[in-house]
Amino acid sequence: MTYRGEMTEPLGARIRRLRTGRGWTQRELAEPGYDRGFLAKVETGSRPPSEEMLAYLAERFGLTVDELRYGRPPGVAGELRAALDEGYRDLAQGRVADAETRFASVAKQAAGYHLDDVECYARFCLAEVKWQLFDVSGAQKALEHAEELAGAAPPWLRAMIVHRWSGCRYLSGDAGTAIARVEEALRMLPADPDAELCLLSALIHPLMETGGLRRAQEAAVAGRGLARAATRPDFVARFHRQAAQVWQTIGRADRADEDLIEASRLFASVGFDRDAARCRWARGYLLRHLGRLDEARAELTAARDQLAAIGSEEGVAGATLELAEVRLRQGAPGEAASLVAGVRDLLSRDVESLGEATGLRGQIAQAQGDLTAATRLLREAFEIQTRASLHGAALSTALRLGDVLREQGRLAEAIEAYQHGLDSASTDT
Repeated sequence: MTYRGEMTEPLGARIRRLRTGRGWTQRELAEPGYDRGFLAKVETGSRPPSEEMLAYLAERFGLTVDELRYGRPPGVAGELRAALDEGYRDLAQGRVADAETRFASVAKQAAGYHLDDVECYARFCLAEVKWQLFDVSGAQKALEHAEELAGAAPPWLRAMIVHRWSGCRYLSGDAGTAIARVEEALRMLPADPDAELCLLSALIHPLMETGGLRRAQEAAVAGRGLARAATRPDFVARFHRQAAQVWQTIGRADRADEDLIEASRLFASVGFDRDAARCRWARGYLLRHLGRLDEARAELTAARDQLAAIGSEEGVAGATLELAEVRLRQGAPGEAASLVAGVRDLLSRDVESLGEATGLRGQIAQAQGDLTAATRLLREAFEIQTRASLHGAALSTALRLGDVLREQGRLAEAIEAYQHGLDSASTDT
C-alpha cells in the first residue's frame, strides 16, 4: 500500500487531475464561487489557492482540506494505523525484520501525508524493534525521535513512549530519572484510563527495586481500579504482570499468581506472544520464591525457549538467569554457572541484570567452595547495585556478602557489609 506518486504531486496538478478525472471543465469546478481564469492559474501553479478556495474545492471533490492539500487518499490514515497494528503483532511473534520493514514504510508514507499522529506511532514502533533486540541506547534514541511528534499523538501513545523511555533509563542505571519522568507524565497527561494505567505500570518495578515499596503498592492499588475502565487489553495485561511483584513482596502470592495468569491470557488473546512468554518467566520467579523449584524450572525453561524462538534477547537473558538460580538451589552449581556464562554478553547490556548476574556468580562460587571468588563477586555486585540505586537488590547482596565473610572468620568485615546493606535499605527515592 503506497501512494508515493501522489505524495510528491504539486497541489495545482492534483486539482487538475481530480477535475479531469471527474470529466469537469474548469468553469464547472470553479463556479459559482470562483471564476475559471483564477482556477486555471491555480492549476498551473502560478497562483496559490487561498484557504477559502481550498476549502471550496475540497468540498466540491468530496474530500477534506488536508486530503486535497497533501494528496491523501480517503481513509489512508486508518489503513496506515492498521498496518502498524499488524506489524506490532508481527514483532510480538518474533517476525522482527518483517515488522521493521513495515514500520519504516508507514513512517515514510505518514510523513509524506503530514499525518503526524501516524508518523509518531510508526517511530514508536521502530523504537520497539530496538527494545526487542535489547538495544537500550538505540531504543532510547528512537523514542526521543518519536517524542518530537508526541503533541499530535493520542494519550495512550504518549504514555507508552514515556513508559519505554523510562525503562531505557532504568536499565541504564538511572532509576531516579526513570521514576521522575513517569511521575511528571502522570501529572501532565489528560485524564485517560489507558494512559494512566500504562504509566502506573511503568512505575512499579523501578520503585520496588529502589526501596519504594509503599509507593509501588499505591500504584498497584490505583491500577486495579483503572484496569476496569481501560480499553486496551495489552495495557491491562502489562499492569497485571507488574502488579504481581507487589503482591508477592507483601505476602499475597495467591493474588500475584492470579495476576500473572490473567496477564498471560490477555497477551495471548491479542497475539502478543513475547509478552505472554514474559509472564511465564515472571511466574517462574514467583514459584522459585515459593520453594516450588521443579515447577519453577519447567516454567522458566518454557519461557526461555519461547523468548528465544521470537528473538527477544532481553527476555532470554532474564529467564536464563532466573533458571540458573533455580538450578543452584536444586544443588547443580555447575549447570547454573554454565547457564550464566551462556548469556553473559546479553546480561552486561543493562545494569540490573549485570548486578544480579554478578551476585549469582558469587553465590555459585560460594556453593563450589571458592570463598575468595565469592567475596570478590558479591562486593562487585553490591557496588553495581548501589550505584544504580537498586536498594532492594543491594540489601540482599550485602547480606550474602556478610555471611560469606563470617564463614571465613572475617567478622569485622561481615559487620561492615551488613551495615552497608542496612544503609542501602534505608534509602528511598
